Amino acid sequence: MIVQWCVKGMSLPGDAVARGLIDSRIGITCRWWEKTNPLPSNEIASKLTAQNLNLHVNHFESIDPATGKPFCEETPFISLSCGTVERSTAAKTNFVHTARHTALWFGTRFGRESVAYLYYCWVILAPRSAVAVEGVAEEVRDLNTYRRYSPYQTEGEVAAKILVPANQIHRCEKWEWDRRRLMFRSAWTHSNPGFVAPEALSNVREML
Repeated sequence: MIVQWCVKGMSLPGDAVARGLIDSRIGITCRWWEKTNPLPSNEIASKLTAQNLNLHVNHFESIDPATGKPFCEETPFISLSCGTVERSTAAKTNFVHTARHTALWFGTRFGRESVAYLYYCWVILAPRSAVAVEGVAEEVRDLNTYRRYSPYQTEGEVAAKILVPANQIHRCEKWEWDRRRLMFRSAWTHSNPGFVAPEALSNVREML
């Protein structure tokens, strides 16, 4: 298993809501959970499929044939970014797409807003595809595992499932667009007192 640091960019109603996501100890939930509360846990297995992951990554706003609703309203996945590298054979160079840049793009609703909230967290990745396993995230940015073409590969996405637990979120940062300098700047940082560092997973002990 691999421990991967990621960042989630979000557009939220205000600072209190942004801080509350950490302070409430709930964590980052998928859209399905937001729309259906309490979450029907007996349906999770049927939601975690390769077909649904493809819908989430490549056809997020399409109509889900199984439900007749936009898939984005009932996705069990959570998009996180950890950055990636794009290779240009024509220019003979590599371009780095940073996780923060992608998170700001999504957090500002693709540039339509001047404020974004970024959540820095860690998840566990399997070394290969394991969509049906709820406890691990999918590294959809990895072309060695996810070989089908995706126009969104440069977003450097990792897809978590159902929930990113609150104790895996290190902090929230508020970023604002500085009109004078024409750049984003960090306005404040809200640390998570309940954060558990991933180093706790560095040693594995066998059963007795």
